[in-house]
Amino acid sequence: MPDWLATCGLLAGGGAVGTLARYWLGVLVKQVQQARWPLLEFPVATLLINVSGSMILGFVAAYFLSHPDPARRSANLYLLLGAGFCGGFTTFSTFSLEAFELIRDERWGSAIAYTLGSVVAGIFGVWLALRIAK
Repeated sequence: MPDWLATCGLLAGGGAVGTLARYWLGVLVKQVQQARWPLLEFPVATLLINVSGSMILGFVAAYFLSHPDPARRSANLYLLLGAGFCGGFTTFSTFSLEAFELIRDERWGSAIAYTLGSVVAGIFGVWLALRIAK
């Protein structure tokens, strides 16, 4: 495990690139959506970012954390790409990986509670914040 300063650098660098990628991909997808499907009122950009971020994190986790070949395991690259880039790109990817791990481990009750609880509590949190902010 790298020291705390190196860890901060890996997370910050990956997070910055992920954040920029999320913003510019969102802008591009919204422009294409408005040009081709102007009447489609659906958050296509966010859906695309969440799904692609989940896929990227799945590949990164499989390649750098779960691979049986120790030469391919790298905590530093996982910090940069997984926690950093994917964390900046979308935290939905972390949610998806954790939900998958619960399902894979056949912890069905926890998987259902985590998935539904996250979505319902997240929507409630937005609603509550908007009510309080008024």
